[in-house]
Amino acid sequence: MDGYGAGMDVAHIPDRAETIDIWQRELETIADLAAGLDDAQWRSPSPCPGWSVADLVAHVIDIELTLTDDPRPDHVPDWSALPHVSSDTDRFTEVGVDLRRGRPQPEIVAELRSVIARRRAELDALPGDADMRSPTGRPVSVERMMRLRILDSWVHEQDIRTAVGQPGGWDTPAAIVTLQQFLEGLPKVWAKQAGAPAGSVLHVVVADVGRGVEAWVVAEDDGRGAVCAPVPDPAVTLTLTFADLELLAAGRAPIDEVRPRIALEGDPYLTGVLLGAMVLTP
Repeated sequence: MDGYGAGMDVAHIPDRAETIDIWQRELETIADLAAGLDDAQWRSPSPCPGWSVADLVAHVIDIELTLTDDPRPDHVPDWSALPHVSSDTDRFTEVGVDLRRGRPQPEIVAELRSVIARRRAELDALPGDADMRSPTGRPVSVERMMRLRILDSWVHEQDIRTAVGQPGGWDTPAAIVTLQQFLEGLPKVWAKQAGAPAGSVLHVVVADVGRGVEAWVVAEDDGRGAVCAPVPDPAVTLTLTFADLELLAAGRAPIDEVRPRIALEGDPYLTGVLLGAMVLTP
């Protein structure tokens, strides 16, 4: 990944049209990647417990279909054969994956391409001020939902690449949108998940993106976090790479694996709990 961050403009927030384009390109990247895999790679175990590469592609399809008016699949998995399923969220996401488990690779890839075309047409048909329905049924802005879909899809692209030994995708628009959302999640990480005391400041440096990307967040009196101006003596300073931030934020690696590669300085208690509080994805 040497030099991959040189052209990344993390300060630019894509508008609605750009965000939809980035989402489409990211799903097409996954489709192209999946289409080029051999049978062993297609069936390889992924970083997501219980899921193969094929299952990841099926999951991307299924979640996109939850944003349509289609009913959920009338399918009940054999839960006794799926020990990795342990929560209501797991059960929700497993149905569409298990439904497609064992189907031929070309059929799954073709379905993903069909879903991309369908979803793009549906998005283009929405009025400019319209919201869309989230998987939970509540209304959400198109921009917000597409950014979430980009994050989820890009992380799963990385899962696939990790499983099959094909690194890449770190300097794409989808990677930038994902990094932006990881940084936007730091106030929650610091104040709520790490339980930092009011007034304490976290300084995060993503050292290998461009000339370095920095974020400053403060825990407030109401238990929430907020972006803040730089201070001379933050409670904790965390310096790491984009790749290690992704592993922590997506919960894809044990803390002990990541810890030797990062710099973590400051309050002993808060440095001790911060890394375990970094997960931002379901």
